[in-house]
Amino acid sequence: MPYPLEGLITRDDIANVAANEQLILVDDDRIAVLEAMRSIDVQACPGSGKTTLIATKLILLAKKWPFQYQGVCVLSHTNVAKNEIIDRLKRSKTIEAQRLLSYPHFIGTIQEFVNRFLALPVIRHSGADVRFIEGDDGWKEVLRSGENLNSLYQSLFFKCGGTGKVWPKNDEIYAKMVHQLGSLFWLNSNFDLAFYGDYGSLVSHKYDLTKQVYPKLKALKTALEIKGNYQYIDMFIFAEQLLKVNILIQKVIRARFPFVFIDEMQDTQKFQDELLRDIFPLDDSSLIVQRFGDPDQAIFHSVGSEEPNESFNGKSRDDMDFVIHKSHRFDGMLSGKIKSLSFNQIPLESELSEKYLADRAAVHVTGGNFEHTIIVFNDDTCNCVVEYFAQIVSRQFSKEHKSKDFSAKVVGAVGKDIDAEGQFRIGHYWPTYDKSKSQANFKENNLIEAVYYCRQSTTIDWSSSYKLLMDCVLRLLRMADRKDEGGKYFSSTSLREELKSKGEWANFRECIHFMLNSAHKVDLEFWNGICDILTAIFELKKSTEIAEYLKYGEVVVPEVGANEENASVVSLQENKIRHSDGFLIELSTIHGVKGETHDATLVVETKNHTFDVATMLPYLTGELPSVDHPNTTLPDKPNAQRHFKPNKVFMRQLYVAMSRPKHLLCLAMHSNRISDEQKKLLLNNGWKVEVLGPNAEPIRTMK
Repeated sequence: MPYPLEGLITRDDIANVAANEQLILVDDDRIAVLEAMRSIDVQACPGSGKTTLIATKLILLAKKWPFQYQGVCVLSHTNVAKNEIIDRLKRSKTIEAQRLLSYPHFIGTIQEFVNRFLALPVIRHSGADVRFIEGDDGWKEVLRSGENLNSLYQSLFFKCGGTGKVWPKNDEIYAKMVHQLGSLFWLNSNFDLAFYGDYGSLVSHKYDLTKQVYPKLKALKTALEIKGNYQYIDMFIFAEQLLKVNILIQKVIRARFPFVFIDEMQDTQKFQDELLRDIFPLDDSSLIVQRFGDPDQAIFHSVGSEEPNESFNGKSRDDMDFVIHKSHRFDGMLSGKIKSLSFNQIPLESELSEKYLADRAAVHVTGGNFEHTIIVFNDDTCNCVVEYFAQIVSRQFSKEHKSKDFSAKVVGAVGKDIDAEGQFRIGHYWPTYDKSKSQANFKENNLIEAVYYCRQSTTIDWSSSYKLLMDCVLRLLRMADRKDEGGKYFSSTSLREELKSKGEWANFRECIHFMLNSAHKVDLEFWNGICDILTAIFELKKSTEIAEYLKYGEVVVPEVGANEENASVVSLQENKIRHSDGFLIELSTIHGVKGETHDATLVVETKNHTFDVATMLPYLTGELPSVDHPNTTLPDKPNAQRHFKPNKVFMRQLYVAMSRPKHLLCLAMHSNRISDEQKKLLLNNGWKVEVLGPNAEPIRTMK
């Protein structure tokens, strides 16, 4: 390193920045992290202010950064975390913080880093276009590839669910194969190929040109790439290959970034971690690599290539350089209910001040304590659980608090059908729940569905709606195989330039405005007019695919309650529910709420081999962990046949789910899976237990 960084940040620097940014940094561990000028691993509990800590350290570095052409590299797993860090720097009162938002520094996701500095330069150097396949678009590109899919169908028939003889062709199995091949990606730098089969299972084929299937898959992958279609994971394989053939690349990147932060380390996948450690070795004395995360919250889908990293998540509490176990999200009552589910058995504590707790008392309807509740249901009352949770929220939160940025969510581990007998999922509690239609996962089947979504969404703003419809138009142009003057498929920028040059930009903008303007009823006449405008502007020649995408159809949004028309809650779009008080409740998977903070959270029991809440119930009653069963020795995965059923997967999922709320936590489980003795233990542990009857009313409240 051309300049020693040891001692660069002093306690006086920290005190000055804390005063300027109005931060309270009295915790010795946090101050030690800010001072550290070496590679470290930091475990930060939920609500510990990890993002604030990272942003504060970045501000401190920005004030004293000694290099002109070398920068700080900040990597995160998601765009949400990246944007949160950028927003903190933009809002900083320290002028120097803005320096980190431009060269020579870099703040982005791991995917963006790999794309920009490794994979995309190589691909584009060869003259190839790059378009990442989003959602279900892959199968459409497979159909456009020009490859002999009938031959692949014969080869993959049995892997796609076929039985008996291959012919005659089964249209359902053929369609399934095409959809599965839409996820085709390079599995590793040996150029093995893989795609996702039924229920997310990985179907892989090793590189072997003498085999029957691999050459056909390789030909299809090549055909897709010639048209510029890539999966996001492909970029890591190109990056790995580049590092193998050009060892100077690592040196160049290390010289550019002598200081590296990695946020959300618990979510960093194994293949991502391995690549990052190749570029930024943890034992390189010329580098400082500081990793932040929480192994207790390391939840993965456990399919395909999504394997957890081991270099960080495999560390025990004692192996971490720093452990921040104090949270300012929840009070001592909640932290006491959550900490037993900490995989590393972190002594989770609340650090809310007495004054802050007093101010938060106004959130409760009477200024008292929230009643954290176990809702016990049976087969007849399962569909009453969500409505009853809504009533609990209505009764316990003050009217003023519910009228602001109020967040209440119902979460469960299993959101869609899984390959397991007797499955139990979120849809059993609320039948209109559809994981694919959540705001984060929305993907239109046709253009009119996107228009209805934009008009009826409760959260999406006009600019986001405009972008969504623009993306739809770009998809439409790909169906028509329309390209710009450079021979590439249009981007939003190149399309705008093209339309302006032809004098059609104003007409196009007006068409988008008409689609978004709810004053215009979306009937057949209106929709035919919209399609005529788009067809004229882009000179579209109708194909079966285009006709299907532009077809007219009414999208019915259910407005029915859980049990009857006069119920206190009604279903909305995007898996949201409106209570008669006016506040919204959203349904989501546990994976979908990672990193979020709620006012109130209901965790519903689901089943993956065995029932998750029932399996982990001894941790809620206080019976576990024990000397015989410490958390770190739990089996990795659920197994219905095992006598001792607690496992790491369920522990981490429930820890994530239960640590979301600031105020109110509820759980729901079936009466068959909880004993009277366990109910008494729950009461002793500060829970309220209510056995649910029909019409979303409790028939028994345990005292």
